[in-house]
Amino acid sequence: MATTIKITPVVKGKESKKFNAVISTSKTNKISEAKKDKIFTLVGKVLAKKA
Repeated sequence: MATTIKITPVVKGKESKKFNAVISTSKTNKISEAKKDKIFTLVGKVLAKKA
């Protein structure tokens, strides 16, 4: 049986400032193209074995 979907609460005050700080740092914290290629290669291998 499916679970009910809850409405996302509004973030205010200190939690809002903390959330915005985390979001702003995650925008600049990107992975390298080499690491991304390695991840996609591994995923491709795993999916190829399932088919």
